[in-house]
Amino acid sequence: MDDRLKRALIAVLFLVAVAGIGFVLYLVFFKKLLSPPATPSTPPVTTGGGTGTLPGAGSGVIIPSTPGTAPGTLPTAGTPGTGAAPSPSEVVPQTALLNDGVTQYVSASTDGRGARYYNPTDGLFYRIGPDGVAIAMSDTTFPNVEGVSWGKASDQAILSFPDGSNVHFDFRTNTQSTLPAHWEDFDFSGDDRQLVAKSLALSPGSRYLVVSNPDGSNPKAIEPLGNNAGKTFPVWTPNNQIIAYAEVGEARGFDRQEIILVGQNQENFRALQVEGRGFLPKWSPDGRTVLYSVWNAAGSYRPELWVSGGDPDGVNRDRAKLDLFTWADKCVWADNVTLYCAVPDSLPTGAGLQPDLFRTLPDTLYKIDLRTGAKSTLGKPAGGRAARNLVITDDKRHILFTDAQTGQLYDFRIP
Repeated sequence: MDDRLKRALIAVLFLVAVAGIGFVLYLVFFKKLLSPPATPSTPPVTTGGGTGTLPGAGSGVIIPSTPGTAPGTLPTAGTPGTGAAPSPSEVVPQTALLNDGVTQYVSASTDGRGARYYNPTDGLFYRIGPDGVAIAMSDTTFPNVEGVSWGKASDQAILSFPDGSNVHFDFRTNTQSTLPAHWEDFDFSGDDRQLVAKSLALSPGSRYLVVSNPDGSNPKAIEPLGNNAGKTFPVWTPNNQIIAYAEVGEARGFDRQEIILVGQNQENFRALQVEGRGFLPKWSPDGRTVLYSVWNAAGSYRPELWVSGGDPDGVNRDRAKLDLFTWADKCVWADNVTLYCAVPDSLPTGAGLQPDLFRTLPDTLYKIDLRTGAKSTLGKPAGGRAARNLVITDDKRHILFTDAQTGQLYDFRIP
């Protein structure tokens, strides 16, 4: 091939390359610029928000949590197409204030619909339900009440005062009687026909556990207390078999103790074996099971819940740890196999040694089924409240509680 032909071929290839590059540039740039703009789609319309603002959230409501869901998680969606979510106006707040004053010595009302309490501001006793309507139980005022032991089946109580005096008051008849000033730590029998107390004379040899009528008549010495009065605690169980317990059992090491159960007739009951110190009990409605809290080294000295057979025929039977760190007096029996407990969200090491320092920590409410061992989360009282003096209504729909910080009474609707 001669030089002229070579130069001609090179020229042709150059022109083809330039044309190709020009075509590609046209496709990439110029076609977009020359194409007509696309018609924009219509944006969605929102109401309630102006330019540069978000739509309003509407009225604030407290959404009840779903049983069985852990805090901070959402409940499962359920079966699709089975219903719509309620509107904000249909959602019932889970926590409602019942009384904005201080409520003391809260106890379940005898009708099962709410609670009884003492108002230190006016010195009156009231009955209240989830509707928040407080009704005075009597027009008799009692200023400066220092302690109340409520009847369990009827509206009567032992009232204690700072000067050491003790008064039995029957709200049904508006009658009262005076009990000995050296008696203390009262507890009624299940039918309220008798009560148990400690008779604390100056001499240790004259100190006894006593049983009497509610007005103090017909007293009977049951057991000598001697120097163990501070280790003995009157508690009349619902089945009438136990009237007190005492922390005077044999030493079983630092993390175990024996609790002596005391009957009315000097029975020799088997001791209750507990895995820790700081024993705090609450017997079931039939008296056959005892819930209690104790602290030990394995639990970092925090109060931990246990259940055990609690009557003389079944003591220590089916003993089990519930794996919840709280005090037994922050729980309430709904029936013989169901418990509701207020559990602090976080308890530090050593909380069991100084419980008063940690009583105002925010709580989460739990339901415990002793038949299956299942524990479900009910939710947190609104406002990060610490619940004490729990009362459950007979219909199992409401838990009334006192806020440990303010003393105000609240209703927690069970979801």
